[in-house]
Amino acid sequence: MSLFSSDLRPTEITIVVLLISSLVLLPPLLGLWFSVDSPWYLPYLIWFGIILLSYYLQRLLRKNAI
Repeated sequence: MSLFSSDLRPTEITIVVLLISSLVLLPPLLGLWFSVDSPWYLPYLIWFGIILLSYYLQRLLRKNAI
């Protein structure tokens, strides 16, 4: 029995990748987010990008896990 044969493996990989990328990208994103001349919709674009990235990563990992 393999440690990596679980069906939850793609979900766990997605969460780990998103956490690591948020640690790397959070300071520059917060600088953009809180700047005085940033548009009002910038936080929504950032969240949309994060959600879209996690969706495609989850889809790719599930397809490769089968």
